[in-house]
Amino acid sequence: MNNKKITQYAIYAVAVLCAALINEHIIKYVKKHVDQEGYLLVLIDMAIVVLIFAPAFALVTKYTKKLSNVYLRTSKKFSASNKNGTLLGFIIAIFILFILYASLRHNLNVVDDLKALIR
Repeated sequence: MNNKKITQYAIYAVAVLCAALINEHIIKYVKKHVDQEGYLLVLIDMAIVVLIFAPAFALVTKYTKKLSNVYLRTSKKFSASNKNGTLLGFIIAIFILFILYASLRHNLNVVDDLKALIR
């Protein structure tokens, strides 16, 4: 596989993961501030997704793709080989996103767990 395809797949993967993480953060914020429970909360969540989050998700995806592209291009500059730079940048981005996903979506503290593992 050539470097251009690898870069496109890496940018797409990072952009989708970033957009999903931002979407999850917004949904948690809304749930915290909505005082309804049960089926009414389900209807409110569905309305919010359709009216607000669908366009917002498209906008977030657009900008995270641009940011991911800049990030991966910068990581290529710091490596001797374009393919190695892309791979290194992608691995670092996935590691950072893994920590954010573990923290935000699963309430796990990866940093403390890594510190305990190293000791």
